[in-house]
Amino acid sequence: MNFPEQATEELISKYLVGEASESERSELLEWCALSPENQKYLDNARLIFEKAQVQGELQVDVDAAWEKVNQKLRGNERKSRFLIPVWGIAAGLILVFALAYVFYQNLPSQEFTFVSERENLTEILPDQTELALKQGTEVKVDYNERKKTGLIQLDGEALVSIPDTKKVKWLVEVGELRILDIGTVFHVRGYADAETVEVSVQEGEVRFFLTDKEGIDLIAGEKGVFDKKTQKFTKESANPNVAAFRSRQFFFNESSLEQVVEDLSAGFGKTILLDPNLSDCRLTVTFENEDLDTILGIISETLFLEVVYDSDQIFIRGEGCQ
Repeated sequence: MNFPEQATEELISKYLVGEASESERSELLEWCALSPENQKYLDNARLIFEKAQVQGELQVDVDAAWEKVNQKLRGNERKSRFLIPVWGIAAGLILVFALAYVFYQNLPSQEFTFVSERENLTEILPDQTELALKQGTEVKVDYNERKKTGLIQLDGEALVSIPDTKKVKWLVEVGELRILDIGTVFHVRGYADAETVEVSVQEGEVRFFLTDKEGIDLIAGEKGVFDKKTQKFTKESANPNVAAFRSRQFFFNESSLEQVVEDLSAGFGKTILLDPNLSDCRLTVTFENEDLDTILGIISETLFLEVVYDSDQIFIRGEGCQ
């Protein structure tokens, strides 16, 4: 037998003050029998109510002492019309707040599992933190609103965007590695079978470390790389296109065509192959919310190249650049 939280509070309140009917008492006992947590909740509520009663008795003594002085000033009528009703209301409020506190303290953590198999996936967590998962990524999230903590266990690649309000302290785990949020937006590439784990910061700051080893702090525009074999951290400039799979924005400034093709392949999840003699071609251009065919068309027209589609692969050919 399940009750809405409000109905449960009202039933327990009536039970504790002795106003519950026999049928209501039976319903409450059946509810307690459903789980140890329900019984524990009732026991905690009874304990809090008893303590409130003791405090109430002490308060009545204080009020009585004050009333002796008050009687001399205003007579006896005020006690019967004011003091007792006010204490009755206060006791009821104490009970309501106490029961609400017990409910809040017993709120369990929320657990989520998200898997992006063949397509990119974006999920919004309860505190409005956004997880953008690249295809082939799995995350497990443990979110505790009461403790204001969140844990993201990652296998794959994700962009984590935390709102400016920062209501929750987030920690990302990639195996034995930890990424502690100090800022707001950062990208993590951490595949279980990869030799390295990379963290690129777009906004704010993060701490990249091992549980038993001091790591490095990264600010916007920096990338941290951890080598699983050597167990060492290094720092370098972040690739501005690392999260293009989510933003669909690409920024190239005198970038080699080899780097351009690599970023486009990663951003769109496509296999793009480049003639070796084109690797040194340079490109300066920005693409915003363009599809892959449009981007490749612009590149081919600009550098006089040929784009060939063959099954699941794309080939870029040409005579080279001078």
